[in-house]
Amino acid sequence: MKNRLLSFFVVAIAAFSFGQNATLSPYSYHGFGLAANDNIAENNMIGGVTVYADSTHFSLDNPATLKKLDYVQYRVGVSYKPVEQTSNNGNGYTSTTSLNYLSLSVPTKHFAFSFGLKPKTSLGYRINITGLLDELDTMTFYQGSGGVNTTFLGFAVSPVKGLSFGIMANYNFGFTEKVFTQNISSVQLDTRIFTRSELSGINYVFGAHYTQPIKSKYNLQLSATYTPQSSLESLNTRTISSLSTNGGLSSQENIDLGSLSNTSNKFSPEINLGAGFGFAHKWFIGVNFLNASKGLTNPLEMNANVQYVASSRISFGGFYIPKYDSFTSFISRVTYRLGARFEETGLVLNNQPIEDFGITFGIGLPVGGLSKINIGVELGQLGTLNGGLIKENYANIMLGFSLSDIWFIKRKYD
Repeated sequence: MKNRLLSFFVVAIAAFSFGQNATLSPYSYHGFGLAANDNIAENNMIGGVTVYADSTHFSLDNPATLKKLDYVQYRVGVSYKPVEQTSNNGNGYTSTTSLNYLSLSVPTKHFAFSFGLKPKTSLGYRINITGLLDELDTMTFYQGSGGVNTTFLGFAVSPVKGLSFGIMANYNFGFTEKVFTQNISSVQLDTRIFTRSELSGINYVFGAHYTQPIKSKYNLQLSATYTPQSSLESLNTRTISSLSTNGGLSSQENIDLGSLSNTSNKFSPEINLGAGFGFAHKWFIGVNFLNASKGLTNPLEMNANVQYVASSRISFGGFYIPKYDSFTSFISRVTYRLGARFEETGLVLNNQPIEDFGITFGIGLPVGGLSKINIGVELGQLGTLNGGLIKENYANIMLGFSLSDIWFIKRKYD
């Protein structure tokens, strides 16, 4: 068992380190990619609500929720996302499969800690544009891949019953690769410009969580996190090449980027507030609101049609369990989840704000003891047809595993 888990961690670290195309959206061209949906499957299935926590549930967004756990817990999540992309010129279809998170959380008598991996941004696109240049037909091809991943270490304490505080240190790392290729009719060679950025940085998340019992079974939960401004350092290189029509390399030379060879890019401060109410082990309804002052810009890209403004997200959702301790009915122990979210991404193209909306639903299937398999779907829409842009309709199919069996419980610290 231990060897299998260790092997999985090694494979997962390799997958994150070498990058994974978790998106194929033209909107990821801007900045350093689209913000990743980096929370656990259970939270994503209730619209991204992260305020809920108990002895077997916590949030990757709020380190304070770790102190609510009673058992050592291992989690992993994957997703499959088919997308229909619509423009004024027609439709197209893409799909991606990605590893969403990997974490191990350990509660002790006086504190709790967690570590793992998750994505922060994802970049992936393929765009073809035809046009005219000096009355010559041109074909321009844009392609990109990469993104920013995070390895994290969280720590939480509970000074008084019901109240916990936490801090999470994140090391952000990754790369982006962007290729611009242009073919001009009657010109023997194509032109290709290749840009690579090596990315790294550290940021911190401070969190608080409070649970107030009401009467015997009801409880009110409140949460808050604050992420200060942080930097993402970028080491940038760019080459220009001439290609023959059969794809062979004719010539290549490095472009001197000057002061842009090393850049420091700022992540804006972020606040996430949540509140919820529920009946213990039966049902819960919650809401979260997230706000960041400005999106992350990329100084290598100067485009007058692009603006970065404040971003925000509001999430609603909840769950219902018919009878969590039923010995005779499996269906009664299943968790049923439902939610919705609306997000202003902070990206403005051609004077059109890019928005993302989704409705979510899913189930949590008990698998012996305290372990669960969580299966859910998010049906959503990103972007708009206004301003000559692209509208994306997607179905994000989520699968999450939560393991808290005897192997882990024996290793709980007292």
